[in-house]
Amino acid sequence: MALGKKAYPKATVKRIIKAHSGLNVKKNADVTVFLDYALFMETLVKEAAIYAKQSGERGLTARSVKKVTRDTLAKFKG
Repeated sequence: MALGKKAYPKATVKRIIKAHSGLNVKKNADVTVFLDYALFMETLVKEAAIYAKQSGERGLTARSVKKVTRDTLAKFKG
C-alpha cells in the first residue's frame, strides 16, 4: 500500500455506524469497529474452512459459510 493512502474511508465508516446506532462516534471508535469486523471475517472463513473439510468438500463454499455463520456470530455477540 502506498504511503499516505488510507486503508478505509473513516468518514464513511463513521456515517454507517451513526446511522445504525443513532449515537455519535468518538475519535477512534471507527477503527475499533473496523478491526472487530476484520477479526469476525477472519474467524468466519477459518470456521467455514474447517466445516468444509470435515464435510468432504473440496473448497470453501457458500453452504459451508452459511452453516457456521450463526455460531460465529454468537461468539462475537457483545
